[in-house]
Amino acid sequence: MSTPDKEMISAVVDESFIFRSLEEDIRATLKDAAEVRHYNEGDVLIREDEEGTEMMIVVSGTVEVSQLSYKGELSLAELGKRAVVGEVSVLTGTKRTSTVTAKEEVTVLCFSKEIIQSIVASSDKVKKLLFKLVEGRARQSIVFSK
Repeated sequence: MSTPDKEMISAVVDESFIFRSLEEDIRATLKDAAEVRHYNEGDVLIREDEEGTEMMIVVSGTVEVSQLSYKGELSLAELGKRAVVGEVSVLTGTKRTSTVTAKEEVTVLCFSKEIIQSIVASSDKVKKLLFKLVEGRARQSIVFSK
């Protein structure tokens, strides 16, 4: 991994509202486990109904979150820098609840389901923050599907 990638990973983990309150050794584990990925406009990062094997934090660019409904493809949100995506299935063990597509060139940090679950098991604060995020996404889906 290049030095710029290591510096970017370190900054994102240290500044993330989910991870910044963790002890340094836990953040170091996250930094070591993070994978940098780049996507082009139109690329699908996450596909609805697939197995959730990782959670992502958007580093740069914008993604669109959408869901299939009886009315067709429904846009739920556009998310940008520091947004967390993929957390619902990683935390609940269910299939992906939405599709996430790059609206432009996008860079994300990926964290495996296993690393996130181990962090959640060791930190009540992270667990509460992530489940609050999941709850908000569920509410948003209900509102948009009406």
